[in-house]
Amino acid sequence: MTKQVVPLRGVVFSPMRYGRLCLLGDAAHLISPMSAEGMSLALHDADVLAHAIVHQVEKDDPSVLESYSGTCLAHVWERQAAAVWMTDAMHDSGDASYRGEFRKQVALANLENLVTPRSA
Repeated sequence: MTKQVVPLRGVVFSPMRYGRLCLLGDAAHLISPMSAEGMSLALHDADVLAHAIVHQVEKDDPSVLESYSGTCLAHVWERQAAAVWMTDAMHDSGDASYRGEFRKQVALANLENLVTPRSA
């Protein structure tokens, strides 16, 4: 039996808006499937963009639409950081030959704390 580590990576395109073109979802950012955040991020982008367009039309104020990219990117980078943490924790908690016994035990402790936090 052979083992293969599949590269799980994230990609973020910045800015997510250029002129009248707005990117959202996978067109703007890819996230590791291990985090199960892809659809959530796409829906967040769509919600922010929809509100920005409505604001532009109703108030004749482009400020919210102009801040679309920055608003979404702040959220995207937060979720990307969590996805990288989760991916590292899951990979490190398995076979110790991946990054050593110390990293394995730290990852297991992190995952245990995530599932059952210790009381103060």
